[in-house]
Amino acid sequence: MQSTLAALQWPEVLQLVASFARTEGGARAVLATQPEFGPRAYQAFAVTQDLWQFVDRQGTLPLRPLEGLALLHTSTGDWGVTELCRLVAFLRGAEEVRRSLSAGAPGPNLAQLAAKLPNFSGLLSWCEQRLDSEGKILDTTSPALAQARRQREAIRQELHAQLERLVRQFPFASGPYTLRRERYCLPVPVGERSKVPGLVLDASGSGATLYIEPFSLVELNNTLAQTQARIREEEERILAQLKQAFLTRRSQLLAAAEVLATLDAFQARVLFGRWAQGRLLPPGEGATLRVVEARHPLLDPHLAPLREQVLGEGGNRRTIVPTTVEFPPAVRVLLISGPNAGGKTVALKTIGLLVLMAHAGIPVLAGEGTVLPELAGVFCHIGDEQDVLAERSTFQAAMASTAALLARQDRSLLVLYDELGAGTDPEEGQALGAALLEELVARGWWTLATSHLLGLALHVESLPGAANAAMGFDEQSGRPTYRLSLGKPGRSRALRLARTCGLPEPVLARAKSLLSGSYATLDRYLDRLQEELDQLEHARQELARVQAELQQAKREAEAQARAWADKQRKMEATLRAELAKLRQQAEERWQQVVAEVEAARRDGVVLGRKRLAALRSQAVHLNLPTPERAPSSFDPGVGDRVVVDGFPSPGQVLQVLGDRLEVAISGKRVWVERSLCHPAPSRPPQTRLTVEAAPAPQELLLLGLDREEARQRLEKFLDAALCAGTRQVRIVHGHGTGALRQVVWEVLKAHPAVVRMVHPPQFRGGTGVTEAELEG
Repeated sequence: MQSTLAALQWPEVLQLVASFARTEGGARAVLATQPEFGPRAYQAFAVTQDLWQFVDRQGTLPLRPLEGLALLHTSTGDWGVTELCRLVAFLRGAEEVRRSLSAGAPGPNLAQLAAKLPNFSGLLSWCEQRLDSEGKILDTTSPALAQARRQREAIRQELHAQLERLVRQFPFASGPYTLRRERYCLPVPVGERSKVPGLVLDASGSGATLYIEPFSLVELNNTLAQTQARIREEEERILAQLKQAFLTRRSQLLAAAEVLATLDAFQARVLFGRWAQGRLLPPGEGATLRVVEARHPLLDPHLAPLREQVLGEGGNRRTIVPTTVEFPPAVRVLLISGPNAGGKTVALKTIGLLVLMAHAGIPVLAGEGTVLPELAGVFCHIGDEQDVLAERSTFQAAMASTAALLARQDRSLLVLYDELGAGTDPEEGQALGAALLEELVARGWWTLATSHLLGLALHVESLPGAANAAMGFDEQSGRPTYRLSLGKPGRSRALRLARTCGLPEPVLARAKSLLSGSYATLDRYLDRLQEELDQLEHARQELARVQAELQQAKREAEAQARAWADKQRKMEATLRAELAKLRQQAEERWQQVVAEVEAARRDGVVLGRKRLAALRSQAVHLNLPTPERAPSSFDPGVGDRVVVDGFPSPGQVLQVLGDRLEVAISGKRVWVERSLCHPAPSRPPQTRLTVEAAPAPQELLLLGLDREEARQRLEKFLDAALCAGTRQVRIVHGHGTGALRQVVWEVLKAHPAVVRMVHPPQFRGGTGVTEAELEG
């Protein structure tokens, strides 16, 4: 496995990921990462996925450098205040991470890892009560310590007071009082020594100044020294307690450091993936192997600054062609052929590295749709493994590697084999390569192999479970396209590439003439095959374009059908609403007529025929907008059948008196205006109800009308305006007694289509006019 990891440059990729770790332990954990296969293959992915979601919600974990970790490995516990402060900082960092995880509701896999982090809240609180962040032992730790420190301060104040008096008493002192051997004294010139009674503690380097402890300060200095001794003794006792507390919990602290390093290693994966614009790929969830737009981390130009910072060399900064490959159904072996320097080896490395990263929970640089099958491991044979010291040739190294491969008994394996059949006689190498491919097909291992042997590519064409793939070559520019296409073999293009490298034309011409006839025949066959494939690709693209146009047309037709259906539903709803309004209006008119007849009957008033006819007309006339009729020369006479506006049944003219006619309708005689009469059809017409949105006026004049007539005209005016789609209407009712204005406002307030009503400014009519806004 180590040779495979080295061939795929796994250590360099881990260095890129480790650069995002925040602790030394986390970086070491990343660098020691090994891909997991089998039952544990999903575990690293699951933890990284949980932590990625956690970082999106809560932000990164508050991880700190584990500076105190090295102290825990020492057995003596010979730590000072500085070392203890580092250990307390380690406790504080561990608690911050634990609390952050507890508050952030991590996923199940991350929670399982976080549960291994011990709870140090009690120990941290106990330490912080004794030691502050600057390493000072707090007075609250011990009453004896607090008392000794208060006594020390009192003694110092008394010493300072006496020293101030002595300075004034001995003005010849060469400077302010100071400390020597932890005792307070005065600097006195040598010539003035006899004037100051006391003990000489020290002398200056030149000998010109003596540091004298006056006899009056000896007792205070002694008391201060004793107090300082008690303080040191108490502080050492407290520091010993702190050391013992850490030594007792050493195993827990080391376990916590390991958990923090693991969390840091997984967070480094997340940060690398976000920075590199990668995505997490679950291992073993696909039924096939499909890689979409994969980029090699050591070639992706986006990662060049990171490579420069971590590896010391940025490498490629030009745009690269991502690798895309998918195994066809029932195919487990792909043989890739094509031009030299066409990207075959890079494709193998990119796919192999992608599989390793996915099985280590590291985000991969690939597009949506990438899936991996269940794998038991990766085998990689890439590069020249010639070993001069071991007296092993390139071919021998390849065969030894192949023997190690075939000795494995894994159920599912990814095999990456570069330059299959190379390093020996082409005839024998081709035979060995064909036999190996047949064995790999029989074992069902996912295999990506490269070769320049056309005979091997032809053998694959007749091998079930195997297929050819070719790296593209642009005939116009004479350069590789670095794009992989399935279903056909590729040619090495050695002569074309040699020309681009500057070989003389005579040499190239001679080399072409030496090619065998079978090779030339095969070359022509491949040319024809390429032409047919190009035509098929063109036809496929044209078919895709036509299908896209048909789909677009279908979507547009469906959208139009939905629009027409919506419009029809709206029209039906409008018709139902209008019909309900007409029914309500007819009911109201009928009730008015019945009420008037009943009132006349109660009052004993006999209604004449004209009044009854008017009431009948009022009851059945719905004020529907009638279609405009062309001027008619119809001149009805006695005996003619006529249709009278407002009456549902035709009638017969009984007599004519000027512009008025007496007409018998349904057994009743009514007098009507000549203009309301029209010729009756020869057969009874079918009854139809037609509702039309006819143009309606935007202004209504009600001046001079009584209340009921004004109400009827206003209701009819509002219905017509609503059907016509008018939004703004204007009703002129004048000032007068205010009766008409009251009627207008009552009708407008009761009408369901009125949104707002106001009086306009004075120059547009003021309170003599009401303007209303109707629903759109």
